[in-house]
Amino acid sequence: MHNDLSQYIKLILSPEDPIVYSILLVVVILALIFIFYKYIVLPLQKKHLMETHTLELANARLMSLFAELDPDPVIRTDINGKIIYTNGPAKHLIEGRDLNGKLINVIVRGIDFPIIDFINSDKSKSFMDTINSKSYSITFKGISSLNIAQVYFHDITDKIEKEIKLKKLSDDLQNKIEVDRHRIAMELHDGIGQELLLLKMDLSSNYKDKYQSDRENQEVKNYVESLQKIITELNLVIFNIKPAALRETGLGTALSTMVNKISSAGYIKGSLNIIGLNGSLNDKLQLAIYRIVQEALNNIVKHSGAKEFSVQLINRNRAIKILILDNGKGISKDISELTTMWKDTAGFGLFNIRERVEHFNGIFKIDSSEKNGTLLVIELPTL
Repeated sequence: MHNDLSQYIKLILSPEDPIVYSILLVVVILALIFIFYKYIVLPLQKKHLMETHTLELANARLMSLFAELDPDPVIRTDINGKIIYTNGPAKHLIEGRDLNGKLINVIVRGIDFPIIDFINSDKSKSFMDTINSKSYSITFKGISSLNIAQVYFHDITDKIEKEIKLKKLSDDLQNKIEVDRHRIAMELHDGIGQELLLLKMDLSSNYKDKYQSDRENQEVKNYVESLQKIITELNLVIFNIKPAALRETGLGTALSTMVNKISSAGYIKGSLNIIGLNGSLNDKLQLAIYRIVQEALNNIVKHSGAKEFSVQLINRNRAIKILILDNGKGISKDISELTTMWKDTAGFGLFNIRERVEHFNGIFKIDSSEKNGTLLVIELPTL
């Protein structure tokens, strides 16, 4: 029995047996893997971790240096939104309060989003907020490599105050313009308009008695017709200067009258569609809408070469949407330049529209081509 076992062991451990070679090969490979991992991979991993940590520290120091040099407030938070650093100007963001350790979304109400998600995905967001009676433009920037966020503040209080003053000046200017329009319209109506009307009446009632020949009668008749055209044109000018219908009958009727006057005068065939207008708009907004449509239609009549136009007014979702479309030759110049031009009449008209829209914090877009004419899209908030 013992001899059999000895023979079996000798057979297995025989150098000529392939199993022995396989076992030795596996042992050698495992030994090499162990040596490679211990003396090459692990040191490289440690070196990489140390370099990453050193780089993060360097970045943090660099960010701290830039934050300290920044004349505007800068705040740094951890992934939970806890403030871990404030530069010099940020310490005066709220007088008498040490911000370190506080939650940033308590200080800045506009940070109502998941901070950890913004940091992990390196997302940024800009918004405006008021802190301690001052207006700030704020940028929140997540930095995943450092597991922090930087919040940058820029004081825009003076800019906001200037914008408010400019808006007030614009309001005063618009009011003065409307007063002057009313005065001019009254002078045209009571002066030139009345004189032309009396002249027409005098010629109409007496020319048959004073003139016997057919030729003379025909000439006077032509004068009467010419006077009537002038009176019609003058009435249209007066209507455009002083929209009495807007005050007396409301925006919808005033716009309808405007469109009908243009169509009946033989200029261009027009149509008007109003949806959801219930008369609840304030007087300033109604006047602005009227003037915007008026300016747009004047441009169409004078410059577009269109045969038809349409005006749509839609009151929906706390906003007035105005769509003005014509089938004319389109606007060949760059649209962005046209809305800021002063030199030509069409550009000046578009400039006026843009100014009125911006005054109400609205949106003004233009889509124009030679084949499809021009579409003006205006949206004005009603609140």
